[in-house]
Amino acid sequence: MSRQALKYGENPQQQAWIASDDGSQDLLAIGKFTDPHGQPAFTGARDMSWSSIRDLDAGIEAITRIAAAFDVNVGSVPTIAVLVTHSCPFSAAVGSSDQVINKAIQSNFRAAFGSFLVTNVALSEPVAYKVRQWMGPDRPFEGIAAPSVDPDVIPYFVRKKGKTHLLANPALASLHRDNVQLEPVSRTVRGAMLSQEPNPFVPKFPEDWDDQLKRDMCLAWGICAASASNCITIANEGLLVANASGQPERAAASDLAIIQARAAKRSNMLKGAAVVSDSYFSFADALDQLARRKVKAIFATSGSLHDEEVKAHVAQFDVMFHTVPDADGRIFFGH
Repeated sequence: MSRQALKYGENPQQQAWIASDDGSQDLLAIGKFTDPHGQPAFTGARDMSWSSIRDLDAGIEAITRIAAAFDVNVGSVPTIAVLVTHSCPFSAAVGSSDQVINKAIQSNFRAAFGSFLVTNVALSEPVAYKVRQWMGPDRPFEGIAAPSVDPDVIPYFVRKKGKTHLLANPALASLHRDNVQLEPVSRTVRGAMLSQEPNPFVPKFPEDWDDQLKRDMCLAWGICAASASNCITIANEGLLVANASGQPERAAASDLAIIQARAAKRSNMLKGAAVVSDSYFSFADALDQLARRKVKAIFATSGSLHDEEVKAHVAQFDVMFHTVPDADGRIFFGH
């Protein structure tokens, strides 16, 4: 276990450190990332903050969950781009080319400034050139994690203050269902440490769902599984439409997701969308507004005293409603 000082903690007035597990068998462990010259990523740990590393970790969690869902339900993993800020994946896209990065940026352009991009697209010089055009002048990322990073791209991401953290890990190029975290999850609380097994659940969606719905549901599920509960996540046409996370109750998360879609001028993308809830709907009103906007399908868990009422209500709107038991498929994250 090697321990290094960071630039600062969550706030500039806080000192922070990182202790990397040198014996980790996880191919996507933080310590297995390198800089563009092939040196261990944390050789320059003093240039990174607590928040930078937490954003990177959240992006790894999101992209691996998305990839696992695609592997299980589609049989192949698309190109993926996830943008993270404040440990929250807020924009994401899946597709078949490096254009997923552009889609993710344009989806929430203002928030993309200073965010961490995690992608399975190699950061070659031609790709870096396009990324700079997509971002616009003076709008650099906080960091980029990709399967490989050409040293020639470094000048593209120079910042007026600080630096863009460019990190490479070849394992990002071949993501599959076994890349979900397998090692125990731990965190400290006052005077104690909590540890738990990782969450191994990856859903299997109904076989009769069409391919586009499965793909959108894989994207929505992966983002939801890497976001703080309570969370409602919506995707359509390979794009994250809304991710309403960290809400005290599920009806508020549903309402916030609709507000997010409206604010981003994507209200039209609610119709026909895939929706994921990280647990069950306790009451029908928690999904009423989603159903009234004619989303195509909702994935949630079951376990509420009002499960039958919830199912009957959503059936009135011709929305597909797929559930698994909460004991198997709940995806709370980030507590």
